[in-house]
Amino acid sequence: MKNWKIELAKSSGFCFGVENAVKTAYSVIREHPDRRIYMLGEITHNETVVRELLSSGMLLIHEPGEAEEGSLVLIRAHGVTPSVIEELKKRNCEIIDCTCPFVKKIHNIVNKAGKEGYPVYITGTKGHPEVVGICGESDGKVTVISSLEECQALENIESDSVFVSQTTFSSREFQKICEFVQKKIAKDQIFGTICYTTENRQSETADLADVSDVMIVIGSKTSSNTKKLYDICSDRCALTYLVGDAEDVKPLIPMWREKGVEHIGVTAGASTPVSIIREVIQTMSDNGVNTNQESNDINFGDYIESIPQLRKNATVKGAITTYDSDFVYVDVHDKSEGKIPRSEFEPDFDFEAAAREHMEIEVYVKSIRNTDMGKEIILSKSHVDFSKNKAEIEAAYENKTPVTVKITSVVKDGVIASYGGVDIYIHRTQLELNVVNDLEAYKGKTIEILITQFDPDKRRLRVSGSRRTLLNNERKAKAEEVWNSIEKDKEYDGVVRSLTDFGAFVDIGGVDGLIHVSELSWNHIHHPSEVLSVGDQVHVYVKDFDPEKKRISLGYKKAEDDPFYNIDERIPVGSIVRGKVVRMFQFGAFVELEPNLDALCHVSQISDVRLNKPQDVLKEGMEVEAKVLDVNPAARRISISIKEVAPINPQPEDAPVEEEAAPVEEKPVEAPVEAPVVEEAAPVEEVAAEAPAEE
Repeated sequence: MKNWKIELAKSSGFCFGVENAVKTAYSVIREHPDRRIYMLGEITHNETVVRELLSSGMLLIHEPGEAEEGSLVLIRAHGVTPSVIEELKKRNCEIIDCTCPFVKKIHNIVNKAGKEGYPVYITGTKGHPEVVGICGESDGKVTVISSLEECQALENIESDSVFVSQTTFSSREFQKICEFVQKKIAKDQIFGTICYTTENRQSETADLADVSDVMIVIGSKTSSNTKKLYDICSDRCALTYLVGDAEDVKPLIPMWREKGVEHIGVTAGASTPVSIIREVIQTMSDNGVNTNQESNDINFGDYIESIPQLRKNATVKGAITTYDSDFVYVDVHDKSEGKIPRSEFEPDFDFEAAAREHMEIEVYVKSIRNTDMGKEIILSKSHVDFSKNKAEIEAAYENKTPVTVKITSVVKDGVIASYGGVDIYIHRTQLELNVVNDLEAYKGKTIEILITQFDPDKRRLRVSGSRRTLLNNERKAKAEEVWNSIEKDKEYDGVVRSLTDFGAFVDIGGVDGLIHVSELSWNHIHHPSEVLSVGDQVHVYVKDFDPEKKRISLGYKKAEDDPFYNIDERIPVGSIVRGKVVRMFQFGAFVELEPNLDALCHVSQISDVRLNKPQDVLKEGMEVEAKVLDVNPAARRISISIKEVAPINPQPEDAPVEEEAAPVEEKPVEAPVEAPVVEEAAPVEEVAAEAPAEE
C-alpha cells in the first residue's frame, strides 16, 4: 500500500475577523472573571469554538433583550444591525464590538447609500447574520440576491443602485453578477467587498481540488464560507467530504485505502481553528503510514514551518493578489495582505496579468502595525530590486560588461540613468563621441553603457557610467573592418561628424573620411555648411586612401547630378533653346537654360545692329529663344545666338536718340535751358522718323 500525500491549502483556518473575535472573547473572560458576559449570537460558525467559550463561563443569547442590564455583551464577527446596538445601549450594556473590519466597511457603504436615497443590492445568503446586519444599515430599498439567475430575474435595476457583497460570497458568482449589472449602473457604484482572504481561500482550494484524489473541507455545516469551499471542491473532485473534526474522518480511511488514494487535499473554513485542522491531519497521517514505516509525504508540518515569520526588515516571497490606483496587494502568508506602492513598478508592468496569475515576487517588509481594519503591512519591491541590481552593477563594473539603462533626469553637466532603482551618473562628455549640448533630448531614452565608477563605501552609493567608452570600443572594431576591406570607388553610408572651411569629415563606420569642399557640389560654394550639416546621413564613395597615414578621400557629388552630364545629347549644337536672362556684362548676357546651367550669348549675337552693351535691348528676367552655336563640356561652356532665331533690335526711335544726343545737349549752353530744349524737341523726332525711309 502506498502512503498518501496530504496537502493543506495555505489560506486555511481562521480569517483575521474570526481570529480577532475569538481572541477578544478569551481576553474578556480573563479580565472580567466576576462579570456576566454574553455573546450575542454564536461568535463564529464553529461548534467547537462556541462550546469551549461557553464552558469558560460565557453565555449565549440571540436577542439583545435577553442580556441583563449593565452586563458585558460581545458583538460577533458577523456584525449586527444599528437597532440592536441601540437596544443594548438602552439596557446600559457594555458593548465589545468584534465585528470584522471588512464587514464594518460594508456597513459604512450601505449606510451612506441609504442616507442618499440609493437602492442597495447585496449579493449573499438570505438570513445569514452578516447579511442581516448589512441590511439593517439602510432605511431605503435593500434587495438580497444569491445568484446571477436571481439578478437577471429582477424586473428593474435602477441606474443609481449600489451593489455590495457579503464578505464570504463566491467571488466567481459575484464576478458574473458584476458583468451583468455594470451595463445598467455606473461602475463606481459596484463595490468589491468580498474579503481578500476569502478570494485567496477559494482560489487556492480550487487549484488544490484539481490535483487531488480526495478533498477534505474542515468546518461547520452552518458556515457560509465553508459550504462554498465544499461546493468548489465538489465541482472538481468526486471524493469531497465536509468534516467537523477528526472523528468524522476516521470512518473514511478504509475506503481511501481500498481505492488506492495517493493525494489528499485539505482546506478549512474561516471559522475553523488551527487545533481542529491539526487533529484532522494528524489522524489521516497516522493512518496513512504503512507497515514498512516509510516516511509519509505530509507537508502540514512543513507548511507550518514554511510560513515566514513576518517581521520588519525581513525579505520574503509573496503572491500578487489584486491592485488599485495606489497600491499592489501581496499575499505574504500572514493572514493579512501587504501592500506595495504602485509607483515602485515599471510603467508598463501588467498588473492585471500579475494578479490573475498570482505572480510571485520577493518583497521587503518596511513596517507592520495593527489598526482598526486589521494588520497593516507595508512592503517594498524596489528595496529588493535595488539590492539585486546593486550586485549586478558591481559585477558589471568588475567584469567590464555593458548594461542597459534608462535616462530618467537631467542634472548639471550630465544625466541620471536608472538600472532597477540604482542611479548612475553620466557626464555630458560621456554620452557620445562628441560633446552633447542638448541633454533634454536624452531624457526617457534607453542606452547601453559601461560602469566606470562603483563606490559603495560612501554614505551614499556612487556609480558613474560612460556610453562614449563603448562607442569608442565599437568604433575601433569597425575601423579595423573598414581598413581590411576598403578599395577605390567602394560606396559607404556615413554620418557627417564635423565641418571645416576645406570640407566635411564623414564617419563611414569607425573611420573618418574627408569630402573636400570642391567635391560637395557642382556649383561653386563658399563653405560646406551650404550643402551639409553635422549629423546628416550621406552616401559617399572612396576616391583615394592612404592606409599608412590613415587618410581617406571621399567623393560625394555624382556625375549624373552635373548640369553638363550628357549635355551633347540633351542640348546639341544647332538646337533651339529657350531661357531666361540672369546676368549681363559688357561682352554679353548669360541665359539660364536649366537650373544651374547657363549659356553665354555674346553681345554681337543679340541684335542685327551693333550694340554698345546687352542692356541696350535686354533686361534681367526676360525670356528669350536662341540657337546653340557651341557646346564644350570640358570647358563647361555653351555659346548661343539670339539673332540666329529672332534678333532683338533697338526700337527705331531709340537709335537716333543716341546719335543726336550731343547736339541737343550743346544748344542749351548758348541759350536759356528750358525754352530752347522744348522748341528743338520736335525737329529731332522728325529726323529720327525719316531716317529708316532713306535707307
